[in-house]
Amino acid sequence: MNTVETFRLPENYCNGRTYAEHCAWIDSLNEDQTIILHTPIGHRYSLVMIAVTKRFLTTKLPTETRLKLLEFLEREEASGFAVAMVQPICDDGYAIYREAQKLGAHKALDVYASWDVFNALVALNPSLLDAIKFRWPAHIWRKPQ
Repeated sequence: MNTVETFRLPENYCNGRTYAEHCAWIDSLNEDQTIILHTPIGHRYSLVMIAVTKRFLTTKLPTETRLKLLEFLEREEASGFAVAMVQPICDDGYAIYREAQKLGAHKALDVYASWDVFNALVALNPSLLDAIKFRWPAHIWRKPQ
Protein backbone atom coordinates (compact mmCIF):
# COMPACT_ATOMS: atom_id res chain seq x y z
CA MET A 1 0.00 0.00 0.00
CA ASN A 2 1.34 3.39 -1.01
CA THR A 3 0.96 6.30 1.32
CA VAL A 4 1.59 9.88 0.42
CA GLU A 5 3.07 12.05 3.11
CA THR A 6 2.54 15.77 3.11
CA PHE A 7 5.74 17.70 2.58
CA ARG A 8 6.46 20.10 5.42
CA LEU A 9 9.03 22.84 5.30
CA PRO A 10 11.54 22.65 8.14
CA GLU A 11 10.86 25.09 10.97
CA ASN A 12 14.35 26.59 10.50
CA TYR A 13 14.14 27.21 6.76
CA CYS A 14 17.12 29.51 6.13
CA ASN A 15 19.56 31.30 8.46
CA GLY A 16 17.32 30.72 11.47
CA ARG A 17 14.23 32.06 9.71
CA THR A 18 11.00 30.27 8.94
CA TYR A 19 9.89 30.13 5.31
CA ALA A 20 7.46 33.03 5.85
CA GLU A 21 10.12 35.11 7.61
CA HIS A 22 12.61 34.39 4.84
CA CYS A 23 10.12 35.45 2.15
CA ALA A 24 9.37 38.64 4.10
CA TRP A 25 13.11 39.33 4.40
CA ILE A 26 13.59 38.93 0.64
CA ASP A 27 10.63 41.22 -0.03
CA SER A 28 12.19 43.87 2.25
CA LEU A 29 15.42 44.09 0.23
CA ASN A 30 16.06 47.03 -2.07
CA GLU A 31 17.10 46.42 -5.70
CA ASP A 32 20.86 46.47 -5.03
CA GLN A 33 20.51 44.08 -2.09
CA THR A 34 18.39 41.78 -4.26
CA ILE A 35 21.08 41.80 -6.93
CA ILE A 36 23.67 40.83 -4.30
CA LEU A 37 21.39 38.06 -3.00
CA HIS A 38 21.02 36.55 -6.48
CA THR A 39 24.72 36.83 -7.39
CA PRO A 40 26.33 33.39 -7.16
CA ILE A 41 28.62 33.00 -4.16
CA GLY A 42 31.59 32.11 -6.37
CA HIS A 43 31.25 35.41 -8.20
CA ARG A 44 31.07 37.26 -4.89
CA TYR A 45 34.30 35.83 -3.53
CA SER A 46 36.01 36.28 -6.90
CA LEU A 47 35.23 40.00 -6.69
CA VAL A 48 36.51 40.15 -3.11
CA MET A 49 39.73 38.43 -4.18
CA ILE A 50 40.12 40.91 -7.06
CA ALA A 51 39.74 43.83 -4.62
CA VAL A 52 42.25 42.29 -2.19
CA THR A 53 44.72 41.54 -5.00
CA LYS A 54 44.45 45.12 -6.24
CA ARG A 55 45.18 46.34 -2.71
CA PHE A 56 48.34 44.22 -2.63
CA LEU A 57 49.36 45.70 -5.98
CA THR A 58 49.30 49.21 -4.45
CA THR A 59 52.09 48.23 -2.06
CA LYS A 60 55.80 47.79 -2.65
CA LEU A 61 56.26 44.18 -3.79
CA PRO A 62 59.05 42.16 -5.33
CA THR A 63 58.71 42.00 -9.11
CA GLU A 64 58.05 38.25 -9.07
CA THR A 65 55.19 38.61 -6.57
CA ARG A 66 53.70 41.51 -8.52
CA LEU A 67 53.83 39.41 -11.70
CA LYS A 68 52.03 36.50 -9.99
CA LEU A 69 49.28 38.82 -8.77
CA LEU A 70 48.85 40.30 -12.23
CA GLU A 71 48.69 36.79 -13.70
CA PHE A 72 45.98 35.94 -11.15
CA LEU A 73 43.94 38.92 -12.31
CA GLU A 74 44.45 37.89 -15.93
CA ARG A 75 43.17 34.35 -15.17
CA GLU A 76 40.07 35.61 -13.38
CA GLU A 77 36.94 34.60 -15.26
CA ALA A 78 35.70 38.18 -15.04
CA SER A 79 35.86 40.33 -18.12
CA GLY A 80 38.73 42.78 -18.23
CA PHE A 81 36.29 45.65 -17.76
CA ALA A 82 34.85 44.12 -14.58
CA VAL A 83 38.35 43.55 -13.17
CA ALA A 84 39.21 47.13 -14.07
CA MET A 85 36.04 48.40 -12.34
CA VAL A 86 36.78 46.85 -8.94
CA GLN A 87 38.67 49.23 -6.68
CA PRO A 88 41.23 47.99 -4.13
CA ILE A 89 39.67 46.96 -0.83
CA CYS A 90 39.80 49.73 1.80
CA ASP A 91 41.30 49.43 5.29
CA ASP A 92 37.97 48.51 6.93
CA GLY A 93 37.19 45.97 4.21
CA TYR A 94 40.67 44.52 4.55
CA ALA A 95 40.11 44.14 8.31
CA ILE A 96 36.97 42.09 7.53
CA TYR A 97 38.98 40.01 5.05
CA ARG A 98 41.76 39.39 7.61
CA GLU A 99 39.26 38.31 10.29
CA ALA A 100 37.71 35.82 7.88
CA GLN A 101 41.17 34.49 6.95
CA LYS A 102 41.68 33.46 10.59
CA LEU A 103 39.04 30.75 9.99
CA GLY A 104 41.15 29.12 7.28
CA ALA A 105 41.15 29.69 3.54
CA HIS A 106 38.12 27.52 2.67
CA LYS A 107 35.86 28.82 5.44
CA ALA A 108 37.00 32.40 4.75
CA LEU A 109 35.62 32.18 1.20
CA ASP A 110 32.23 31.20 2.61
CA VAL A 111 32.32 34.05 5.13
CA TYR A 112 33.16 36.96 2.85
CA ALA A 113 30.88 35.66 0.12
CA SER A 114 27.95 35.36 2.54
CA TRP A 115 25.16 37.85 1.94
CA ASP A 116 25.69 39.82 5.18
CA VAL A 117 29.47 40.16 4.86
CA PHE A 118 29.47 40.80 1.12
CA ASN A 119 26.75 43.42 1.57
CA ALA A 120 28.97 45.13 4.17
CA LEU A 121 31.93 44.99 1.77
CA VAL A 122 29.78 46.55 -0.97
CA ALA A 123 28.85 49.38 1.41
CA LEU A 124 32.59 50.02 1.87
CA ASN A 125 33.47 49.45 -1.80
CA PRO A 126 30.53 50.17 -4.16
CA SER A 127 32.68 49.19 -7.15
CA LEU A 128 31.95 45.54 -6.25
CA LEU A 129 28.26 46.10 -7.01
CA ASP A 130 29.14 48.09 -10.15
CA ALA A 131 31.18 45.13 -11.38
CA ILE A 132 28.27 42.75 -10.70
CA LYS A 133 25.91 44.94 -12.66
CA PHE A 134 28.42 45.22 -15.50
CA ARG A 135 29.55 41.60 -15.51
CA TRP A 136 26.20 39.85 -15.33
CA PRO A 137 23.55 42.29 -16.59
CA ALA A 138 21.47 39.51 -18.13
CA HIS A 139 21.41 37.57 -14.86
CA ILE A 140 20.23 40.43 -12.67
CA TRP A 141 16.91 39.56 -11.15
CA ARG A 142 14.56 42.45 -10.62
CA LYS A 143 11.33 42.52 -8.64
CA PRO A 144 8.23 42.78 -10.85
CA GLN A 145 6.79 46.31 -10.97
